[in-house]
Amino acid sequence: MSSRVITRYGGIFIVSLVSIAYEIYLTRHFAITNWSEYGYWIISIAMVGFSLSGVIICLFKDFFQKYHQTFFFAVPPAMMVFSVGGFALINSIQFNPLELQNAVLWSNQIWNIGKCYLALFPFFFASGLFVGLSFLVYCDHIPKLYTADLVGAGLGALILLAAMSFVHPFYLLAAVLPILWLAVPVNPPGRLAGRRGTVLLAGLVPLLACLAWLWWGNNASFCQYKAISTARNVENNRVVTEYYSPRGYYQLLHNYTERLDVDLSNNYELLGAAGPPDALGLYRDGDRITAFPRRMNYDLSYTRAALNSFPYILRGTGRALLIGSQGGFRIREALELGAAGVEVLETEPVVHRLLQDELKNLLSRPGVDSKKVSVRYASPHAFLADPDRRFEIIDVSSEFLDQGQANKYVFTVEGFQELFSALSDQGVLSVPILISEFTVYAVKTANTIRQALSGLGLPNPENHILVYRSSWNARILVGRSPFREEDINRLKEFCAQRSFDTSYYPGLKPEEATIWNDLPAISFENETMSASTGGPRDALMDDLTALFGRGAAASSNWTFFNLTPSTYDRPFFYAVLKLRNIKEILKRIDLVPRPEMGNLINLAVLTQAVLFALIVLFLPLIRRGRIDLKAREIARGIFYFMCLGLGFLFVEIVLIERFTLFLNDAVSAFGLVLSVMLIFSGLGSGFADRFLTRPNRGASKAVAVVILMLILLAAIFSSLLVRAVQWPWPAKYGLIVAALAPLSFAMGMPFPLGLSTFRGTRTGFLPWAWSINGAFSVIATPLANILAVGYGYSVVLLASAGLYFLAAIFFPKGSDTTVSSR
Repeated sequence: MSSRVITRYGGIFIVSLVSIAYEIYLTRHFAITNWSEYGYWIISIAMVGFSLSGVIICLFKDFFQKYHQTFFFAVPPAMMVFSVGGFALINSIQFNPLELQNAVLWSNQIWNIGKCYLALFPFFFASGLFVGLSFLVYCDHIPKLYTADLVGAGLGALILLAAMSFVHPFYLLAAVLPILWLAVPVNPPGRLAGRRGTVLLAGLVPLLACLAWLWWGNNASFCQYKAISTARNVENNRVVTEYYSPRGYYQLLHNYTERLDVDLSNNYELLGAAGPPDALGLYRDGDRITAFPRRMNYDLSYTRAALNSFPYILRGTGRALLIGSQGGFRIREALELGAAGVEVLETEPVVHRLLQDELKNLLSRPGVDSKKVSVRYASPHAFLADPDRRFEIIDVSSEFLDQGQANKYVFTVEGFQELFSALSDQGVLSVPILISEFTVYAVKTANTIRQALSGLGLPNPENHILVYRSSWNARILVGRSPFREEDINRLKEFCAQRSFDTSYYPGLKPEEATIWNDLPAISFENETMSASTGGPRDALMDDLTALFGRGAAASSNWTFFNLTPSTYDRPFFYAVLKLRNIKEILKRIDLVPRPEMGNLINLAVLTQAVLFALIVLFLPLIRRGRIDLKAREIARGIFYFMCLGLGFLFVEIVLIERFTLFLNDAVSAFGLVLSVMLIFSGLGSGFADRFLTRPNRGASKAVAVVILMLILLAAIFSSLLVRAVQWPWPAKYGLIVAALAPLSFAMGMPFPLGLSTFRGTRTGFLPWAWSINGAFSVIATPLANILAVGYGYSVVLLASAGLYFLAAIFFPKGSDTTVSSR
């Protein structure tokens, strides 16, 4: 490979590789040290740096062109320092997400978010400066430059995700910096041009200094409000084992405070039941996701007082399907309660891995028939695709929903239909819902179940539903056959003996119900949490009777919330707050559960991104005379690159979500979609080089392919994925690559072809175009998520097709200039 090729493409390849790796790393770091929803800020910070660099180049184009060689040489070592410096600063900033929900303290945290922007901005600004300056200096070779940019970014994502399986998450940056070191001798200036080896050795100085700090000065830690912080501060606590994975940082903890999380009756001692058994706690990214038995010989009498035991009392002699095993506890509980056999589905790989040892211990015990128990690492969608599987009980674990992003698909109309269809004639589905913060989650789930049953042709779905609860949790039971009076009487007897409440059953008369556990309504509109007057209340009972048309009004004014049933197209369990009520929500933001904050953060990022996009759009106009274009040409360019920035990210976000369901893993979907789209888009950009003499024609053809494929994906792809859900993993990955490769190849062509039209005296617009694309890419992520919550992912996909159509209309003119591609 010639030195000219290395100089032209090597630097941008490495800088892009490291930039995307650093961005993904910071997103994971925020998820570990704080919570994952705050990782949205990283995308915004990165794009702010990228976009502003283009604006600065646009304003001072002559200066940067004159000293481009110096910048190409200085940026990679500067990025080393900026990456470690930014990492050190964000770990020293006292950012506390919980204070954002405090009416008095929230302003301090806004300032802390601003500090995070300032800390990380230099790295992404330097990265964007290198890429934008490369486009400006080598404007005759933009398609190949963009190929190096995208392919480097795709490989960077793969390298970082692979490193997550072997390197402690607080030290992952050490796996990336040596790659950046390789960029130091790519563009040596002046006299150093022939001494690349010397330059490479000199680059060891900043590299070793940065690695030394990462080893000895690293101050990364968990947020003090994460569950693991309290657990690790317990005396004699120890980490039994830990695992590194792209899915998360896992730690299995042993201390005397760890117990099985099980909802027991307050009077369990009167029932002759023991308390919850000792356990080991499994934490992922600092959040507790399940418990494992600390010892095999534990007292199972607590099952007599457990909320989740009733389905087995009602239908306990048949086969049970456990969706989530609660670290193996539910297997023994089901057998203790009389299940004839237990089939277990685990969707969390580390839980499944640890469960294998637990299962060996269980099956080695006298009297336990190994044929009764089977454990699989599989999603319910794949497992239940076999129509011959039938179960007397399908029991969803109380922690299943929050164990993985793909698990939310079980709590959709289609997911409940799959579970319902796998029940035997008298079978029962048991669905857990946490109600300690919002009772409306249970109402939304009941509404989703009702629509699922209606979709299967059942005339009176409410007759197939029972709901009972404690103070903190509810269980929704769904019968394959309508519940009979004797079933309802057994439920009432079960709850009365244990002081649980029956919140809904066919024929319930709220005025005659005995309420053991007060459950007041929550009202955002009145800015209060309603206190019970005249005795205890059951807000869930009021909501459900109103939902099923048997009550006068819901206690918590549930019309304030979004109770639209979740579907595969809108799989948002934690999205009950309507953004149109943002004024009332912000007044009582202290009532908002943490999972709901993701949608509010999307709105905040979108607002900030729009403001920043306005700066990018208008700031270059202060030196309008340096952009040798007519106003109409500038307007066309702005709309063209705006549409591409929005359209590309819309497609990426939708496909990541589609493949999350298909692979039953959000991390695998993210890594595969991001890498394949970037790499094949890069190859498409390289192919676009042959259209440089007539870029409008090349872009039009590419856009036509993109639009046709997006319409095809919207029409048939979801049904295809459902049919292929049982395929082996290699075939699944092959299908994804086969679907993404041609689409991504075509999507990689319009951007470099548009940039290539700004040559000669028109190059003043080129860095501005790069900034506009980046600024609207920031907007695309939160906007796509908000649109998906409101209208579904299919609408977002069709919107992306419309954006590419508009891009074809606004393709920059004055482009029929012959240019060398050598």
